Amino acid sequence: MDIYIYFPKRFFTEEQLNKFKGHNLYFSSVKNTELNENKRFFEKKPFILAVDPTYLKGVWEALPAEKLKRMTGLKALCLTTTSHSWINGKELAKSRVTLTNTPNKCTEAVAEFAVYMMFSLLRKLPLIVKNKWEMDYDRFPNEETTGLTAGILGLGKIGKRIAEICKAIGMKVVYWNRSKKQAPFEPLDIDNFFEKADVVFNTLATSPELKGFINKKFISKLKPSSLIISTSDTHIFDEFFILEQIEKEKLGGFAFESFPKKISHYKGNVMVFPEQAYFTTGALKNTARIITETILSILKGKPINVVN
Repeated sequence: MDIYIYFPKRFFTEEQLNKFKGHNLYFSSVKNTELNENKRFFEKKPFILAVDPTYLKGVWEALPAEKLKRMTGLKALCLTTTSHSWINGKELAKSRVTLTNTPNKCTEAVAEFAVYMMFSLLRKLPLIVKNKWEMDYDRFPNEETTGLTAGILGLGKIGKRIAEICKAIGMKVVYWNRSKKQAPFEPLDIDNFFEKADVVFNTLATSPELKGFINKKFISKLKPSSLIISTSDTHIFDEFFILEQIEKEKLGGFAFESFPKKISHYKGNVMVFPEQAYFTTGALKNTARIITETILSILKGKPINVVN
């Protein structure tokens, strides 16, 4: 079987690579790769494709359904991301193509980064950056976590880990989840959640049906000092309204990941990071391990981590 992996080879161990003996293994970590330029992908000969979207031209839009339909030899598409909503899994299933993801590869990395995002807002980092790294003691009062309530939107693996960290540093923790969870934190209905949370951590899965779910009604319930932190796609929020509230000083701050947007593009306490939450050595090694296990399971006819 031909196996194409768009992810750095250096994160795979020799032991992992040796497990692919007898198969043709191709690696690429060239940025802005256009898959259309590889004629092999549009032949009938079977192959497995493992991709990190950051190496593809178009990134999250690099593999539309119409392109995947033309890959008639594709037997499995293995994503190096935990998110899989950027791929039309239902269409792949119709073509009997297995779609997999890499669950729990970066839980610690993303959770730690989310807390770091919170501290960047509490310490008014965006305002200091836009003030040419000068601290204004009259206009930039820094805040502590003591006495604050962390609100976790979505108590999955990442949400639970953020909750654990927040609790460990002395914050009260509440959460809202779409389904019931057994957890040592206080569950709230959606209205009470926004009324009580001082820091909202969004860790909900970024499915298309949740677009605009956190609307003006919910955002307006937040305190003027409240912060919103999101390492997931921001389409779940009414982003325009959030930014408007911050500019009017009716909301304390907003931190999210985006490219190519920058801090200077926004007014007020808005922190914009490049897409780096998942990017730690530990998470990348976890990715290589999970991808190895997943592809081997597909070759054995017993695929794991299937999401379609």
